[in-house]
Amino acid sequence: PQLAPNQKSIAFSYQGDIWIMDDSSAIARRLTVHEAYDSDPHFSPDGKSIAFTSNRFGNKDIFTLPIMGGSPRRLNYHSANDNISDWSSAWGILFDGQRDYNQVEWDNEIHSISATGGNPKRILDAFGEMAVASPNGRYIAFAIGACRISRENYVGPANNEIWLFDSEQNTYLALSDNDINDIFPKWLNDKELV
Repeated sequence: PQLAPNQKSIAFSYQGDIWIMDDSSAIARRLTVHEAYDSDPHFSPDGKSIAFTSNRFGNKDIFTLPIMGGSPRRLNYHSANDNISDWSSAWGILFDGQRDYNQVEWDNEIHSISATGGNPKRILDAFGEMAVASPNGRYIAFAIGACRISRENYVGPANNEIWLFDSEQNTYLALSDNDINDIFPKWLNDKELV
């Protein structure tokens, strides 16, 4: 589930479609109806649109859709799976996937794409996934590790750790270093993560 910027609506995936629910009505409204699997909804910074991942063309691509309904717009066309992780006013839509640079590494590359489409660009030199931008856009927190997140209780050298990219200093900092999987960082504000 994803909370809207105004904190009055929540978007979620249920049985392969995207739904939205406003707190005033407490009735879920279906936004997508498709035989493919639509998932991972993320609100635009202004709360008027949702970006989501769908396998409508065989692999995971990213789509946008106004929250009032309409036809989804496909943003990317790469044959690799693209996994959306954030929609930031500073960075655009953040996603990870395996493209040009990933060779022997198990982690994906982190990219961004404009909400209007166009060519995506690789935004970090590091590999990782689950990238989320701080509200002011200076930092990007992300996970690095080779362990599938479905193995939450895994303990070992392939576990996921949370890292921080500082775009002003062009530096990377490990925020966690332990024997368990740390996944899905979320920003509380410009200086705090959960």
